[in-house]
Amino acid sequence: MKECQSFKKLQAIVSKIYGIDDLKLDTVINEVKTVSEDNDYFIRSFESEFNIDMSSFPYYKYYEEDQFILLSIFRRLFRTTMKGKQKLTVRHLLRVIRKKKWHE
Repeated sequence: MKECQSFKKLQAIVSKIYGIDDLKLDTVINEVKTVSEDNDYFIRSFESEFNIDMSSFPYYKYYEEDQFILLSIFRRLFRTTMKGKQKLTVRHLLRVIRKKKWHE
């Protein structure tokens, strides 16, 4: 039951920030075409909503840092993807919620 509630809360965050309403366990969160500010907001919201210790989260292993806002907008408009980044799935995030701490 708790897992279902966690999924629903995670779905609400993802919907609010990324606009994805059809969330599945294998959805890769960091393959969504967004600007870096959205990614930062997602991680902060995830940490806050579920009271997760994300201090060891290796941000750049999962996300790229945009140097300029124009680059972020370009990526979003032309749907470019990040290559070589570790996949951040809904299934993994649910495991992190259970442990209350980031882990690989």
